[in-house]
Amino acid sequence: MSARRILSRWAVCALVGFAGAVPGSAGAQGDVATHATHLIAGLDLDEARRVLGPAEADDPRIALERARLGIYEMDCDGAAAILGRADVRALPGGDALADIAHGCQRVTAALQSDRDEARAIEVRWQDEGDRPLAPLLFDTVAKAREALSRDLGVDWPRPTRVVVVRDLLSLSAMTGLPYDSARTTGTVAVAKWGRVTLLSPRASPHGYPWRDTVAHELTHLAVTRASRDLAPLWLQEGIAKREEIRWRGPGPFDDRPSSDAIVEAGDAMGKRFPLDKLGPSIAMLPSADDAMVAFAEVTSFVRYYADTEDARTGQTGAALPKLLHALSEPGTTADAALVSVSGADLKAWDARWRASVAAKPRTLLPPLFLAEPKRDRRELDRLREQRDRSRLAELLLARGHAGEAARELDRLAPEVGATDPSMRWLRARILEAAGRRPEGAGLVTDPKQVATSYGPWWATRGRWARADGDEGTAVLSFEAAVAADPMDPEAACETIDDSASPADADRAHLCAAARSRGEPAFGGD
Repeated sequence: MSARRILSRWAVCALVGFAGAVPGSAGAQGDVATHATHLIAGLDLDEARRVLGPAEADDPRIALERARLGIYEMDCDGAAAILGRADVRALPGGDALADIAHGCQRVTAALQSDRDEARAIEVRWQDEGDRPLAPLLFDTVAKAREALSRDLGVDWPRPTRVVVVRDLLSLSAMTGLPYDSARTTGTVAVAKWGRVTLLSPRASPHGYPWRDTVAHELTHLAVTRASRDLAPLWLQEGIAKREEIRWRGPGPFDDRPSSDAIVEAGDAMGKRFPLDKLGPSIAMLPSADDAMVAFAEVTSFVRYYADTEDARTGQTGAALPKLLHALSEPGTTADAALVSVSGADLKAWDARWRASVAAKPRTLLPPLFLAEPKRDRRELDRLREQRDRSRLAELLLARGHAGEAARELDRLAPEVGATDPSMRWLRARILEAAGRRPEGAGLVTDPKQVATSYGPWWATRGRWARADGDEGTAVLSFEAAVAADPMDPEAACETIDDSASPADADRAHLCAAARSRGEPAFGGD
């Protein structure tokens, strides 16, 4: 694999549940606090505010729920002030909530904001350099909400809130996800506190599938609302992986590699995770590979459950909404809900699903997915040679020595990096700079020839397609490039000519932001 890290659609997004609920309480104030907790969990924030309004302010249980509501509504200063009371922090979950309020205070101290009033979407930016993403982000949120209402039968409280942060430390402070967990598993977004907190695509050298990530996280909010925050983690994440691509048309990497193939490969490596024992968050598993396998398991399982139940009942698309509705009933466990709508519990469904996966032909994963536990010396030598020669080729190209850079890559065996989009892109750009573009045409033509989506590969494909008169391919390629790496100048500007700028105003702003970073195209990682 190239030294350049590629974040695929299996990059980790997270639903984190650390808040701690109000304890069971006797008396009128305890009943009000408990009722408010359930309303907030279901994102009925206006109703929670109405219920809490006349309640006794001095009661610590009421104060805790007012603080919780403040965090959900982005009033972090107000929440922190309430949680300054020792009697409020002493309640179960009080200290954790105080940590969130203070972290939120630090991150939101000078946030910029944009709002789409017509569609009731509010986005706050920790870094003003990300604001040119606003039109695309508004569009993604609106389309994802529509798809989720269609698929899950959920309505949406307004506004829908998104916070875009610049780094993992801020992501951790805003959400409560431990920083080490975020760094270990490659977490890029968290759905918690009634909003989506999203890591800026600029935080990764070549971005990540940020638009699908937004849809994934919005799914968590939709499932939380539909189930009153009672859906178990396997169902939350399984539905989120299923829904993250349904807001848009089909893409070439939507089932590549398939979740079943990753489950099989993980099983062969001894990585098997019981669905009901995933812990508080997939983002808190020990490694990125563990997270990838766990995501694949819940994705495969939920797809199997939905397809099987829909076929049994003859009601297409009904299985998941019915299950979520059953879960929303107070006191209902996941097993009880499954039995009530399908006649079988999780253990029975798990056995059926694993048998169906085992019965399928084994599919080998591309080398970019899951680290092999053992590699022979010959393979390790090939990987080192690929890393060293590709890095040297980049440095040579950055200094204007395209011919020498091409000769470095020509020394690699043809099969080295054959499915790595970063290697194919690098070869293509080097051949172009060396005046040998026709030789590289096949490197950026067919998405089926690469293992995963990669913004610069799409951008070069789009630019070359436009030069060849294929505008349809160019448009689709640039859309995919910006969805993966919006701050890459070639993707955002649709050109490598610094004097040119897109005619569309929104894209021109994005282009200017991408160029303002001053990142070299080569040799700077």
